[in-house]
Amino acid sequence: MNFFRLKSNYEDLGHTLLENVFINHYMPQAPGSYVKVYVLGLKYAQNHSSTALSNETIAKTLDIPEDEVAKAWKYWETQGIIKLCPYVDGGEDVAIDFMSIKEVVLNIKEKKQPVDKYSPDRIIAARQNHKVKNMFEYIKKLYGREPSTNEMFTYLDWIDDYNMPPELIILLIEDCFGRGKKDLPYLKQVAKNWFDAGVNTLEKANEYTERHKEKWQKYSKVLNFLRIGRAPTAIEEELLYKWFYQFNFSEEIVIKACSLTANTIRPSFSYLDKILIEWHDKSLNTIQEIEAYIAKSDNNAPHKTKTSSKPQKTAFNNFKNRTYDANALEDILLKKSRGELIE
Repeated sequence: MNFFRLKSNYEDLGHTLLENVFINHYMPQAPGSYVKVYVLGLKYAQNHSSTALSNETIAKTLDIPEDEVAKAWKYWETQGIIKLCPYVDGGEDVAIDFMSIKEVVLNIKEKKQPVDKYSPDRIIAARQNHKVKNMFEYIKKLYGREPSTNEMFTYLDWIDDYNMPPELIILLIEDCFGRGKKDLPYLKQVAKNWFDAGVNTLEKANEYTERHKEKWQKYSKVLNFLRIGRAPTAIEEELLYKWFYQFNFSEEIVIKACSLTANTIRPSFSYLDKILIEWHDKSLNTIQEIEAYIAKSDNNAPHKTKTSSKPQKTAFNNFKNRTYDANALEDILLKKSRGELIE
């Protein structure tokens, strides 16, 4: 193996290559101090690749204000002939890449080898971002072990595909851990639910959690009134959503409609839906308007039921109605909202 190095004992006897296109097209319009900063940086880029210089040192060397150095770097970056990027892990150190000006002028793109989505190189590259690195370290503490490769790829997929910042992923995992849920399939379902709901910030996550909890508390009151001791079916859930969030009916109005089903043998969602559709079509928006409408409505209104003058004896006359624990029902609904129950 051969290693090649160019040795020079006297720095002043060396040379720095400065492209003519810089002299002819970039230098004339630039402030003199900016040109000094560029040339000095280029010299160190070509001859001292392992040397780091602070803006303060450059300023003292060139006898210019330190803030002038920072402005110079920004200026040349806007010209497209240097690139400024964090050096390691997103710290304060900055790497300054001097571009080939000929390639910039000719619009020759840098050739980059594509990184396989599930290659270890993707994890290595992601760890250069200090937020991602800290996320992996925090998850390691939560689990008490190193995240598996599959887990790390999953979290990176959420960042890339769901536009989730690392701090939101930490919140999601903490939320699941708080409910005793640690398995990856469960976490994936929650992440998808959040993405479908447009949750991509901590603020939206808190709003989503509160809104979801409030929604299922409303649903539970209806189900409990109708003596339904289970989570709603998909169709029932659509009807509940329509009544509360499309019709914008209050809990008081929906429960009032539920009370009108008391004379039916078996209260049903479809019967209740007819009542609420009628109220909505007639623009009845307050409980006072609805009670006045009920008082004036005739026997043909959808919320009235016809009963015979003589009660018929059935096998269910002595059947005792079921009772349900409202708190237990609410717990079932909240679990469903998190994906813990499967229809």
